[in-house]
Amino acid sequence: MAAQMKGPPLQTDIDDNDTLEEKLTSKGLKVVELYSEWCGPCKSVIPTLRRIRMDREDVAALEFLTVNADKIEYLDSAVDHRGKSQPMFLLFRNGAVKCKIEGANTPKLGTEIMTWTPPNAEMDDLEDNPLYIAKQEKERIARGELPKEKKAAKKK
Repeated sequence: MAAQMKGPPLQTDIDDNDTLEEKLTSKGLKVVELYSEWCGPCKSVIPTLRRIRMDREDVAALEFLTVNADKIEYLDSAVDHRGKSQPMFLLFRNGAVKCKIEGANTPKLGTEIMTWTPPNAEMDDLEDNPLYIAKQEKERIARGELPKEKKAAKKK
């Protein structure tokens, strides 16, 4: 009997907007696989993702996310992808899409992941992440605080 690989799961399934926002506003490369509910995540990319994961020492520098496009409103790409049979992979780093791959093109997916994955997650600066900044602003407003630029204008 073969030994099972221990540790965190290879992919994290995301089915709500808040969890996806939390993941995309953190450091490191996030490989987001968008899929339609009726066909599920792509199984043919699993060996490639597993090989790449085994080559990475800093687990926080690279995370694989599967996102049911039918349940997510947070990404326009998810809404646009609904009902499609082939997966779409979005590579996010520091809050920006660095690459978009349609279909299970494992050679291209592997190359792009290796290109965009930082050696360690601490290389990313959250203050440069537009999704993180938007989240912080939304939280400030929810607490009843003025947005940053309005505070500065009010002081003048």
